[in-house]
Amino acid sequence: MLSRLLNLLKWPIGLISVSLLPTLLTELIHLFGQIISRPLPLFSFAFGLVAYYVLDRMLFSKRFMGSMFSTFEHELTHAIFAWLSFHRVQNLKVTWNSGGMIQVVGGHNWLIAIAPYWFPTMCIPFMLMSYLGSFGGAWWISSAFGAAYSYHVLSTYRETHREQTDLQYTTFTFAWLFLPTANLLSAGFVLSFAHSGLGAAVRFLSRVIENYSIPLL
Repeated sequence: MLSRLLNLLKWPIGLISVSLLPTLLTELIHLFGQIISRPLPLFSFAFGLVAYYVLDRMLFSKRFMGSMFSTFEHELTHAIFAWLSFHRVQNLKVTWNSGGMIQVVGGHNWLIAIAPYWFPTMCIPFMLMSYLGSFGGAWWISSAFGAAYSYHVLSTYRETHREQTDLQYTTFTFAWLFLPTANLLSAGFVLSFAHSGLGAAVRFLSRVIENYSIPLL
């Protein structure tokens, strides 16, 4: 039932996503202003983000490292959104460097297909640890959070191309409508959380929603 509704709402959601961009960009500018005026809380996060980028360029992106981990994370993200859509998942398979697949039982929808191209799955454990105060708020949690987001950005960049069957399923037109907004919303939430915690991240999303008005057609 939920998948049918999502598929019916697919193109309206795509058009709303595009119309949301001006409001979203305005809120991101406001967020960056807050970060520039008080950058210290983001230091550990930024350190992890830059450190992972350097390691990726030097080591992780090399062919001999394979792609099993990134494939597993990609397929896990599909699975998470399949579960959220009330579907069963079976036969999750990954290979060292030849991709992977999952089988979704009981239907499919565009949100399951497109989820890995905007949702930062690897950030969730570190956000939970930070929110719950695990390890007494140890500095390395914030750095690991930054590294996880850097991984998300780099892996998403590599995986977004014309040969991706996920994007062929959703259609590239819809991907162009939906993904810029989804990725910028994700970035704003992550940066707000890293800088000032969950409350700030929720307020960021709230301001985007409150200041958005659907353009008259």
